[in-house]
Amino acid sequence: MLFNNISAFEQRMIAQVVDVAFFTIQYHNCAIETAYSRTQKKFLFAFVDHNLGFTCSLNGNHANGYINHRDAVEQLAACRNHGVFDPIHFYEFLDNQLPHVNFTEVTPIQYARIVGKAVSNFEDRIYFNHWRRAKISEQQEKKTIELMGNEVLKFCKDNGLTPVFYPHPTNRTLQVFSDFNQDYLNHGLTQ
Repeated sequence: MLFNNISAFEQRMIAQVVDVAFFTIQYHNCAIETAYSRTQKKFLFAFVDHNLGFTCSLNGNHANGYINHRDAVEQLAACRNHGVFDPIHFYEFLDNQLPHVNFTEVTPIQYARIVGKAVSNFEDRIYFNHWRRAKISEQQEKKTIELMGNEVLKFCKDNGLTPVFYPHPTNRTLQVFSDFNQDYLNHGLTQ
């Protein structure tokens, strides 16, 4: 799935000095809160009034079009009053909304709320806390892609690092979603 409007959206973010955009889209019968990190090319989605969400990582301007959270796929179908659902429809809808959405810089509370709904069940440790010097495991790779995106996984592999997650957000949780390279430069391996 090609996101034709993501580059222009990112340029709007740069012009407004926004690193992590927060906006809500109305997808048929559902309001969906969205956070997007320009640095990590990562969307986090949370259905308003449902304890449910999902994530999407871009590779350049492309997303694979697969949503690995079955309950979220079923909820998207329910939003459309449609028995079956093709995730590409949602991503095309989102791409078409990007030129028009009004966004702000996400707040720590908004970010924590979205992450708490958007990720799969990785126990309760879903908030970035610090970096550890260790080869990243296969399970941590999956968790890193879902929580932080492909850019961070590549960074971890290139630098022999593993992100460590805690059950509660800290000041660094949102900072690393905004710019993981800067977080590593500022803090290194310290907690």
